[in-house]
Amino acid sequence: MHFAIIGIIIVAILLLIVLIYLLMDDKKNIEKPNIKVNTPSLKIIKLNEMRFPKNIESMNINALSQACRVILDSYRALDYANKLPSAMDKIEWHTWQVSLLLYFLKTKNRLSIYNSDRFFHITILELNEEHRNRDIQRILNKYWNNANIEKDRDTLSRDVIWTARDVSIILYEILKEK
Repeated sequence: MHFAIIGIIIVAILLLIVLIYLLMDDKKNIEKPNIKVNTPSLKIIKLNEMRFPKNIESMNINALSQACRVILDSYRALDYANKLPSAMDKIEWHTWQVSLLLYFLKTKNRLSIYNSDRFFHITILELNEEHRNRDIQRILNKYWNNANIEKDRDTLSRDVIWTARDVSIILYEILKEK
């Protein structure tokens, strides 16, 4: 009988030790939470290494600037600055336009407009540089993976896959003061 009581006491002590160990281990996990942020990683693409349709790369700077001005005027006419934020996600720009803008950005030329801070939606103006750079990388990855630079202007003009936000980010980079 004494052996049974001693055995129960030993088992109880062992269970108590295991329980204390588990509680201590849980406290360590609570103190140092292991948080993993699931952010998609983008391949870093350098704009100066990207290729564009031959017709765009062969444009002189005046023709390229004029083409970008036409896109800028279209953007201004659509008045994104005064639309709901959801309008920025609407897909309505085509790959030929984005190719022109990205190539213009690659050439490091700038366009200027009067009062450019009223030109963009507040969601674009409030982005910090890190977010804009991340958006540019997202756009470059999308271009890299989806744009076929071997296609002609008409085909690329039917390839409507770009959002107003995409075009806004590129135009912001073109218009910003360096």
